[in-house]
Amino acid sequence: MKKTLIAAALFTAFASVGAQACEKPQNRPAIPDPTTAVTAQMVKSNNEVKAYVRATEDYLSCAKLSSNQLRSAENELKDFAEQFNKTIREFKQLNS
Repeated sequence: MKKTLIAAALFTAFASVGAQACEKPQNRPAIPDPTTAVTAQMVKSNNEVKAYVRATEDYLSCAKLSSNQLRSAENELKDFAEQFNKTIREFKQLNS
């Protein structure tokens, strides 16, 4: 009986972790204005963007999306990352 309860508790714990891991990230980080941003803002934004991209990639790998939905979400994420990279390049050019 004790083994059954432990097994049930472990299953519940892992099931809830799995469900949480496949949640779509809700808060897309804001991209700062490269003409007014300071280095600390850009570093913070860089860390937030990396975490968001990682979380979104994790979500897309476990979400049950159609191929069209998956392709669309991947393109949207790629566009967001490219926009941020463009902002970083502009910031570096303005501050070098």
